Amino acid sequence: MASTMAQAPLVAVVPAFVGAPAMNGLLIRRATLCLSAVLAFGSACAAQRRAPAPPPPPRPAMLTGTVSRVVDGDTLWLKLEGQGGPPLVVRIEGIDAPERCQPGGSEAIAALNDLALGRTVNVRVVARDEHGRTVGRVFDGEKDIGNRMVRDGQAWSMRYKFDRGPYVAEERMASSLKRGLHAGGAAMLPYDFRRQHGPCTGSAGAAQNLADRIAADGAAAFRA
Repeated sequence: MASTMAQAPLVAVVPAFVGAPAMNGLLIRRATLCLSAVLAFGSACAAQRRAPAPPPPPRPAMLTGTVSRVVDGDTLWLKLEGQGGPPLVVRIEGIDAPERCQPGGSEAIAALNDLALGRTVNVRVVARDEHGRTVGRVFDGEKDIGNRMVRDGQAWSMRYKFDRGPYVAEERMASSLKRGLHAGGAAMLPYDFRRQHGPCTGSAGAAQNLADRIAADGAAAFRA
């Protein structure tokens, strides 16, 4: 009886020793996988540290020239310095001026003439539009021409879907002070004008006659 009881613990220990090699193999495999993952991560980090930094984004092109003509309140011709050939057609970025045949169109042209015609300006190019025009911010020294047009009430800040554009603060100030386009309180955005009346066509005289007629119709409706 005593001999049987003395051997009982050996029976319980034997299964543990039998399963030990399998357990040890599992632990070794897990350790190997963890070590491989650590080495792979370290190699990736080292490769990333060795990789050259991406180049900085290109700076916007800057053009310099003389304004040779004002087409309308937001478009002008730029004669580039040191280059022959035809002038570059520049659409002032960030503003939307009345059409030539729209009420306020001739005043916007006169305002841009006063600000830019014959002046040497810098154009910070940002894009090219669907009409092939160069789109950019126009500066006379430190003066932002687009900002000044909107601030004086001669153009709107350009709308981009739900964005009211870069000069919305200047537009609100001009509207509150009743400057230029905002004096009568019934100015129509160029997009709405084109949708209602179509694009301006014909000679400058015909365009001005259309503008006068639309203005007269608007004044009559306002009085009514």
